[in-house]
Order: sequence, then C-alpha cells, then structure tokens
Amino acid sequence: MKIKLINNDNNCIPTKAHASDAGYDLRASRYMSVFPRDTEFIPTGVCVDIPVGYVGLLFPRSSISKTPLRMANSVGVIDSGYKGEIQVPLYNTSEVEIRDIEQYDRIAQLVIVPCMDSQLEVVDDLGTSERGTGGFGSTGK
Repeated sequence: MKIKLINNDNNCIPTKAHASDAGYDLRASRYMSVFPRDTEFIPTGVCVDIPVGYVGLLFPRSSISKTPLRMANSVGVIDSGYKGEIQVPLYNTSEVEIRDIEQYDRIAQLVIVPCMDSQLEVVDDLGTSERGTGGFGSTGK
C-alpha cells in the first residue's frame, strides 16, 4: 500500500532502516530545546494521507529511552481524517538538564495499521470469561 505524504524538507522524509521494520522513522525538521519538566511539540515537516480504515500510531524511538525525554502522550493516534503536520510531543523528565533536539534527529516512529470500524452497544451483561474482572495483575506475576 502506498501512503501519500507532503514533505516540507527532503531531509525529513520518513524512512525505514530495514525493509522488515514496522515503523517509519520521523525526524525533527528544526533545532529545538526541551527545558526541564517541560513539553515541546517537535515539528517533523511531514503530513500524511492515511487511508480510511487505517490509523497512524506514533511511538517513541527506543533510543529516546537512553535520555530523559519521553513522548508526552506515550502513543499518538493519527486518524485518517487528519492531514496536518505530524508533531511529536516530547517531555523532559530531568529536573535540571536542558535537552537539545538537533535538526534531522530521529525522534519517533510512525506505524500504520488497519483500524476496524466498530460501534458500541450498551448491554446489561457481558457474560463470563476465563479472565474474569480481576483487573491489572489478576493472572499472577
């Protein structure tokens, strides 16, 4: 499947390091600083046309975990109706250290997956399951 995109900077075209990779690496389109305990929306210069029936999931790159930077919303959801620039919200967990994002740094990855159309139905009972209603950690260690 081909996904159309607009790219405002040829150095920011999303790429996969390996053909088998699930996600496209997204790059910062300009230099920015993220101050301690602050969030900045890092522009990527990229707009995508995600087809109806699919969703773009924005994840942090694993290398970000080596720094005090975290994606502010953990996972971003890009619906097929959104055609604007993808921006990556990065939060600096450090109390003192300013984190610089260099232009063209790889900062996130975009994974495009099918998204099933569904409708919610209110009922009085969901029946039983093997799992039950125990919640987090209910199956043990």
